[in-house]
Amino acid sequence: MISIGITGIIGSGKSMLSQVFRSMDIPVYDADSKAKILMNNNVQIKEALIENFGEYTYTNGAINKEYLRKIVFGNEKNRRLVNSIVHPAVKQDFIEWQQNTTSKITAIESAILFDAKLEDILDHIIFVDAPEDVMVGRICLRDKVSEDVAISKIRMQRKNSGREKCDYIFINDRDHSLIEQSEKFINDLNK
Repeated sequence: MISIGITGIIGSGKSMLSQVFRSMDIPVYDADSKAKILMNNNVQIKEALIENFGEYTYTNGAINKEYLRKIVFGNEKNRRLVNSIVHPAVKQDFIEWQQNTTSKITAIESAILFDAKLEDILDHIIFVDAPEDVMVGRICLRDKVSEDVAISKIRMQRKNSGREKCDYIFINDRDHSLIEQSEKFINDLNK
């Protein structure tokens, strides 16, 4: 089985590439969505988060996103602690998900692929990139934020994007087709 990682910064088009792969019958595991599910349902994660951040981490059995966001925002120690609790569970869940698929090729989409230390279980990693103005437009439209907020998010994430560690760069703008890039990539894998 061939394992592909899909990563990139906010607004680059990771989810668009995942949709293209799915349309090609390649199953894609959405790590960010699964992390949220696991944070609400995995007993070990819940216990560890409550032990480290208190009972307000959960409200009525569900993760208190606002409370956790305040604890983590601007506090690198807390951010790393949350990641050390959640990321291993996501990695294990991906491995189990992958074992239950019959597809020859699978992929995982993760904005924080390298922080989650997923690279050691992947055969190929694709970084989805786009010009800053294109990403700003997407973020403003999707998240209903100002251009300044979008630019600050992009520039903050770009610093630690891991782009240089990736095997492939897919450009997602008006001039480059993700479908064509994906077809070429998959054809090359199947040779």
